[in-house]
Amino acid sequence: RFLSPPLPPQPGNYEQTIRRTDQSFQACNDIMSCFLERAKVEKHYAQQLSEWSSKWKTLSLTSLFLSFPFSPLYGSLMRAWQCFFSSAEHLSILHFSISQSLDTEEGDKMKSWQKKTFTKKIFCGFLETHENEIGFARAQKPWAKRLGKLDKACNAYHKACYKEQVAIDREMQAKENTELCPEKLKKIQDARENASEEKDKVRKKYEKVLEDLTSYTPHYMEEMEAIFDKSQEEERKRISFLKQALYIQYMNILTHSICLSVETDDLRWWKNNHGPGMPTDWPMIEVYNCNSLQ
Repeated sequence: RFLSPPLPPQPGNYEQTIRRTDQSFQACNDIMSCFLERAKVEKHYAQQLSEWSSKWKTLSLTSLFLSFPFSPLYGSLMRAWQCFFSSAEHLSILHFSISQSLDTEEGDKMKSWQKKTFTKKIFCGFLETHENEIGFARAQKPWAKRLGKLDKACNAYHKACYKEQVAIDREMQAKENTELCPEKLKKIQDARENASEEKDKVRKKYEKVLEDLTSYTPHYMEEMEAIFDKSQEEERKRISFLKQALYIQYMNILTHSICLSVETDDLRWWKNNHGPGMPTDWPMIEVYNCNSLQ
């Protein structure tokens, strides 16, 4: 991961942070749309499975009835074929329950959470965004004012340095000019000295303004971080809820799948195949058959 180069502090750099509220609201809308679209897919698939199972179950039973007792599909083979249809019915129930969960349970829950979390203003935007923006602006205003003074002092100092350099160049040229009278040379030297004094004077003012800004910076950072931490906590709650919503859907699908295995059906099958429900040929009086002794 590459670290971004340090950026100079500028007023208004908090804009991206306060826009997270609007972006989170849109992300919530996107997830709800995703859930609803998935719910439609699940419902459609459940209906197709149910219709397919009903169609083929009817055809298989009709075929057995019309060709009985000479149908090639009978006994365990017929039961296996019927189980194939039953599995589709179970899948249909599973996907329909997933559709219901996505459309009603989680959809309503997310709408309710969104309404409580994002407080809309009368005209436009959200109250949370407005409060964060006001908080950042108030905390930054005194510092931004000092930063403006520093920019002006910096520009004034650079102009003074430029004027001094021009005066130094003129003085050097004047000293090299042997035809220049002493009075004019003295005037040029005085101008250079005045430029140097003005530069030193402006630099001291520049340093004083910078010192004022530097001494105020810790207080400024403390206030800005307090508002930023508040914004971070709001975002943490939003992320946590959306992650939980996605996790719940995953768990719902798993739960529905597990719930399809009905223990009573399993026990009934075992009873009929290995217990008292299995076909039993109980002892009865056997009719005498003379051929049985031969």
